[in-house]
Amino acid sequence: MHATKPSLPRFKVGEWVAFRYGVRKAAAQVIEDRGSLGINRRRLYRVRLDQHPEESVTFEVPEDDLEQVPPTAAVMEYLERGGLVEILRTSFGKPDARRVWLALDSEGNVVHTFIAEQGIVGGNPAPSRTLQGDKVFKHEKPRVIEYLTRFGLSSEQADEVIRTVGTVP
Repeated sequence: MHATKPSLPRFKVGEWVAFRYGVRKAAAQVIEDRGSLGINRRRLYRVRLDQHPEESVTFEVPEDDLEQVPPTAAVMEYLERGGLVEILRTSFGKPDARRVWLALDSEGNVVHTFIAEQGIVGGNPAPSRTLQGDKVFKHEKPRVIEYLTRFGLSSEQADEVIRTVGTVP
C-alpha cells in the first residue's frame, strides 16, 4: 500500500461558500476544515448556514459540493459600477419585485441573475421605488443597505456602495 499525498484545501476557515441546499443554492461560512475524512478520503468542511438573523445551523459538506462565492471586493465593485442601479430598476414601481441573485459568469465576473439555480447569494426581492435616475433616495437608504447585506456585505460596505452610487433628497 502506498501513501497518497493529501490534497490542499480549496477553502479556508472564514470564507463564504455556496452549495445546493434542497432546491436552492445557499451561502454559508466555513467554520472548520475537517480534512479528508469523507468517503474515499473526500475533504469535508463544517459550515454555518444562517437561516434567520438569530438562527443558524452547522453541518459538514464535501469539498466537491462547494463553490466559491463572489469575493466582497468584486461584489462591491460590480454594485458601484452600475449593478446596484440595474438591480433596483428591475423593481421600479412593481409591487411584486423580482428576486435577484449574484453569480459568477464563465469568466469569473460578478453578475446578477433572476434564475435561482444560477444564483449564489441573494434571492430576495429588490426594494421598489428606491431610485431617482441613477441615484438612491436618501430616505430609502436604510432599506437599500438592508437589501445589500443579503449579498454578504456588511452594513458599512453597503453604505460605501450607496455613497459611491450617490443619493438624492
